[in-house]
Amino acid sequence: MSTQKTILYARVSSKEQEQEGYSIPAQLKFLMEYASKNDLHIVKEFVDVETAKKAGRVNFNAMLEYLKNNKDVKHLLVEKTDRLLRNITDYATIDALMAYEDIIMHLVKENVVLDKNSRSNEKFIFGIKALMAKNYSDNLSEETKKGQTEKASQGIFPSYAPVGYLNYTDTNGKKDIKLDEKTAPFIKRMFELYVTGNYSLASVRKQILKEGFVYRSGKNFYKSTVEIILKNEFYTGVFYWKNERYINASHIPIVDKLLFNQVQSIMRNPNKSKSRKDLFAYTNLIKCSKCGCSLTAEIQKEKYIYYRCTGYKGNCKMPYLKQEQIDTQIEEMLDSIHLTQEQVDLICKGLKESFKDKIDYHNNAVESIKKQVKILQNRIDRAYVDKVDEEITEDFWRHQTTKWLKEKEDLSIKLLAHQKSDTNYFKNADIILKLASKAKYLFKQQNAEEKKKLLKLLVSNSTYNGKNLLFSMQKPFDSIIECKKVGNWGDRRDSNPRQFGPQPNTLPAELRSPLKSKNIPNKNIAPKE
Repeated sequence: MSTQKTILYARVSSKEQEQEGYSIPAQLKFLMEYASKNDLHIVKEFVDVETAKKAGRVNFNAMLEYLKNNKDVKHLLVEKTDRLLRNITDYATIDALMAYEDIIMHLVKENVVLDKNSRSNEKFIFGIKALMAKNYSDNLSEETKKGQTEKASQGIFPSYAPVGYLNYTDTNGKKDIKLDEKTAPFIKRMFELYVTGNYSLASVRKQILKEGFVYRSGKNFYKSTVEIILKNEFYTGVFYWKNERYINASHIPIVDKLLFNQVQSIMRNPNKSKSRKDLFAYTNLIKCSKCGCSLTAEIQKEKYIYYRCTGYKGNCKMPYLKQEQIDTQIEEMLDSIHLTQEQVDLICKGLKESFKDKIDYHNNAVESIKKQVKILQNRIDRAYVDKVDEEITEDFWRHQTTKWLKEKEDLSIKLLAHQKSDTNYFKNADIILKLASKAKYLFKQQNAEEKKKLLKLLVSNSTYNGKNLLFSMQKPFDSIIECKKVGNWGDRRDSNPRQFGPQPNTLPAELRSPLKSKNIPNKNIAPKE
């Protein structure tokens, strides 16, 4: 019997796929045949039937625990990348297993075997596939939520009601929003206090607490919460959903539009600091390294934009940071991921392979949904015939038909989400290519909001310590920096042919520990009074 102990992992992304009976059995058979041909002994099987959009799959975690407790098991078999990974967190975990636990991963259908000694471009392509799989899942989730737009068009806010209101479900199962009789008067009182001009946000908070206001079951709140409440047009009988403004809201207003507009006028006082989305690219993207709070922005002398720690956890003395300084340092960071055309061609190869995985996933999901819609329609048609033949009662027919129509509507929303996500996949692939070749140029051309989107794709974490900005790159873009540090893109570090089993640790010392945050110095400039 082979001494090369191996585990395998298989996954389907929904209960429906499992019930159709083709995905898991096919994966297991395929992997077992591969193991037999390559003298690998399977000691354990792990199967998940759930979405991998979020980290934390039950048997995926069990597999990680098993590898941790069984150091003699070094091989992991999986059909292809998107069966193992659909989020960046899992990618980082698997990457660490290869680097520090000598795990050898077999992506059987892709004819790829990866370990810590694999070529840099092989690892990078693996990362590209993981990133594209995550983008597909993200887009799918985003498009699915758009089904709630119909509810919004009916005047019902399709989410969690703000303080002053309560979510409830009526006797017919319809969800709606009603006034919270305990807190609604206090919300109106906040507007009335602030409109006098004699109260700041902090003093409104202090006064409203003194008068007996209890926020969210006794939870503490800050003056920023008061500001959010005073700026929320929801309290006038208007709400926003997916960037659309709905004036036909069904909920009862707490304040009239005149009072609301008077408050907004005072808050727009030019002597006060402003917070405008179209000017501030880096709000909520940079953390203070001292207290962990986000940096916020403000305008001084009507033209200079500075960033400072919000100080929500106390009075933080971190120096101010000018927006131009941030721009300069980000551009320097983007220079570090610039690739040659030859290297971009390697990314194209990874995208093409990822595209094949996407086609399989997308087509299977769409066919599954269409099949379920057809089944529901057949049930609806048969039930009508049974009603006409008086084999079922009118009430039973109406109840079942209403239920099936709702299920059919939900599936239609889900199908549309897949179609929209399919379109977004190509947009994301195009972004990957552009970022790899001209990220700095693209960054300079964008407005504040587009800069924020670009940075979220590239950077997983950024902090400011009063002197330097520290960036941690998203995977797989950190691999670009790794490859440039080694000065070795595509050349195998070991010249020996691949052999199954643990390999000697030939990695350079600087690659045996996780990639450090890129430290780019800057000269701190404090705002002048």
